[in-house]
Amino acid sequence: MIDELIKESADTLDVDALADIVKTCNVLKNDKMQAAKRKVKGQAQKAQAKRDKQKEMDAQKKQAELFGDSNQYDAYDQIGEEYEDAFF
Repeated sequence: MIDELIKESADTLDVDALADIVKTCNVLKNDKMQAAKRKVKGQAQKAQAKRDKQKEMDAQKKQAELFGDSNQYDAYDQIGEEYEDAFF
């Protein structure tokens, strides 16, 4: 529609007016492209954050399997610390 409108009015529009129309269309096109990139980039960041959380959880599970749960013996550590404080 816009293409036909510009072609029909090409005889009445001067070169500067046509240049302004082209600039305006380019600005609109660039704005649309930037908005699309931001949307895709935002989705990619969300997916990346989700993958990072999953990797972190997997790493914590592996560490607990390999070295044991460090919080498992906190009560014994507390008893040992109290014994050392009382003895020394």
